[in-house]
This record gives sequence, C-alpha cells and structure tokens, in this order.
Amino acid sequence: MPRITGVRERRGRAKLFVDGEFYAEIDAEALAGSGLGEGDEVPEAELDSLREAGEKALAMRRAFNLLSYRPRSEGELRERLARYGHGEGVVESVMERLGELGYLDDGEFARNLARQKSRKYGPRRVSMELQRAGVDPEVASGAVEEEFSGRDELAEARKAASDRYNIGSSRRSASGGEDALARKVYGFLTRRGYSAGVCAEVAREYRTGDR
Repeated sequence: MPRITGVRERRGRAKLFVDGEFYAEIDAEALAGSGLGEGDEVPEAELDSLREAGEKALAMRRAFNLLSYRPRSEGELRERLARYGHGEGVVESVMERLGELGYLDDGEFARNLARQKSRKYGPRRVSMELQRAGVDPEVASGAVEEEFSGRDELAEARKAASDRYNIGSSRRSASGGEDALARKVYGFLTRRGYSAGVCAEVAREYRTGDR
C-alpha cells in the first residue's frame, strides 16, 4: 500500500511525497482536512481522491488570488493556471465554479476594457488589446463595435493627431516639411489603431495644411 513519506508545506501549499517520490502539490487545508500525514499508508483510490480535491482547491485559491489584483478574462485565467501546472480537467472545473459564482463574465470584462482603452486608442488597437487580454475574438469584436457605435472615428483621429502634432510651421520645416510630418501622423495613428482610410485622410490633411 502506498505510504506518504514526506510533506512540505509553504504558503498554503503542500507537496506530497509518496514512497519516496514527489506525488502532487495540493492545498494545505485540503490535506489537513483529510487527517493524513507523513508516515500514513493510504489506499491508492483514497490517495487519488485527495490529490484531485487538493489540486482543485489549490487552483481555486490561486484563481481568487489572481482576481484579487484585477479583473481577468477566462482565457487569461486559464493560461495562468496552466502555467502553474494545473491540468486541463482541474482548470475546467475551476472555470465552471467561478462562472457559477459570478466571478467570470467575458462579455462584461470586454465591455469595461474596451471603454477604458477607447479613451486612447482606435477600434483596431482596442480589439488587439482585448484579444491580448485573453478575450475571444468574437466577444472582442462585439465589445468594440458596441463601444465605437455612433462615434466619429475620423474626428477622434484628428484630435489625437492634433494633440500629438499641433506644431508650428518653423518646427514642421525643421522636421523635414509637410510630407515628413504627414508620414509621422500616419504612423502614429496606425499604431493607435485607427483604420487605414482614416489614417490616410488625417495624414493628407497634414500634408496639405488643411487642418
């Protein structure tokens, strides 16, 4: 019968060693609740049940810790838990429970992040930021469409360029003239995530001086 030959506890985690080899890392409270400890002989089925429950409890603890810093998408949380070494089944169980408890709502997360990022960036960049945060592309697209609906992208791009490049003619000459400035404006707006047509229109205005 397997024997627990070592237990190393640290910061709410317990590493179990069975028959001299590492067996699993589980939640320390789950181990304490089982009443098992070093030196105990445990049937394999009971040991497997302890590992399953302990790994889920540890993954849930880590998920709550991550969420305590800031809201996160389901995709990001999955990635972070997988990085800790939790298996797909454990992660799926944690995601399901967090959803039941109301801690995960990718639609709401995407809308809030889109609202925040749209203060500085255009729709293409906002969509990229959402997907980078682990939001499903379809959900990200819907949030961006909702956020920018009714807004004037061209007017917002003009303002962004004006705030960044509202300079006098002497400085335009020093920077290489209107063409050079127009190229800078185009690159700036592209990085901000405005559409190609809008970037080209605003850059043209800087080239012709029609601002």
